[in-house]
Amino acid sequence: MKEFQRKQKVRRIIYSIPSLVVLLVITFFLVKGALKVMDKGWESSKRSRDLEERAAALVLREQQLNQGIARLQTEEGVKDEIKGKFSVTQEGEHVAVIVDDGEVSSSTAGSKLVWYKRLWIAIIRGK
Repeated sequence: MKEFQRKQKVRRIIYSIPSLVVLLVITFFLVKGALKVMDKGWESSKRSRDLEERAAALVLREQQLNQGIARLQTEEGVKDEIKGKFSVTQEGEHVAVIVDDGEVSSSTAGSKLVWYKRLWIAIIRGK
């Protein structure tokens, strides 16, 4: 009987309001810590994916630069680069400059006129 009373006493202490509050507070802090750890895990996996993508982009850029270096190590590549940067030509090469008609490319003059003046000009020219 005394053992039963002892069990009852322990049960009353465990299920009392102050002990339940203490257990709830401990549970709250444990859950909060677990959530922080999970959040850090998600963040680190996202950073890992971003770094892998960046590394792949850098590898691709390195390949492009190596191809550019290989092209510049040839005489033809050097000549092409000089022509592109400095607008020069070799002996025997000619440059053709194409100039557009002034009326066709001048779109600002027509847009400044009022609509009825543009209509009158179009009628007179017969376009």
